Amino acid sequence: MKRITILLTATAVLFATAAFAQKGKSAEPQLNSEQPASPQGNNATLFNAQMAAYKTAMKYYDLQSAASAIYSALALNPERTDLVDSLAYIYFAGEKYPQSFLVGEEILKKNENRNDIREIVAVSKQSLGMGKEALVDYETLFRATKDIQFLYQIATIQYQLKRFGECIGSLDQIISNPESAKLEVSLRNQDGSGQKVPMKAAAYNVKGICAMEVNQKDAAKDNFSKALELYPDFQLAQNNIKFLSQPAEQKTTTGQAQPKQQTPAQPQKK
Repeated sequence: MKRITILLTATAVLFATAAFAQKGKSAEPQLNSEQPASPQGNNATLFNAQMAAYKTAMKYYDLQSAASAIYSALALNPERTDLVDSLAYIYFAGEKYPQSFLVGEEILKKNENRNDIREIVAVSKQSLGMGKEALVDYETLFRATKDIQFLYQIATIQYQLKRFGECIGSLDQIISNPESAKLEVSLRNQDGSGQKVPMKAAAYNVKGICAMEVNQKDAAKDNFSKALELYPDFQLAQNNIKFLSQPAEQKTTTGQAQPKQQTPAQPQKK
């Protein structure tokens, strides 16, 4: 999920950008056949024309035109609330995070159990720098689903908010979950390249970073080493070990981007 960049202090050289693989959700959800019927007469003709324009725009991934067609269709038939769902997905697919956040919130007011929409809202808030607000949504999603992909995002935001104790607690839950050894997360290296690593290894790496933040170098090294035991080619963990071994005067204060979620997604099984 794209793209907030927050520059950190020296220890942030050790962190990475986390991005889950997409769940495969379409920007065009299936419309609900149980919605009220289309309007009659001339309005019906206009409504059908807008729906045809919407489908054509989605075919060519013209998201702006698709959104415009939905607004026109809703003006002709405001009872078609399923079209509002489509609008949230379209804005999210186009990275229009303020709009996807606002539309998503309206949907959640009517049905707070829409986890798919809540995930869009959470990612949109995170992308807008609303970390505390996004954290509440991710916590709600985790309580509802017990999906550790949400717990990983919780840990990421807790780190960003410098809630290191809470972050470590979340990471320990991830590490103790057998699924974390089967799921992968995508990380961005300092040189801009990407690498997929087991979530469990990524959790150990973040746990090591938290230890660095509170000047617990031995604990940091131990966690980075555990990350490398799980995945020896883990570039970030390798760099972190090297960083720890440097004399203090050689360590720089070059900033690095925080982890950030890109799209509603599901970690991949290896």
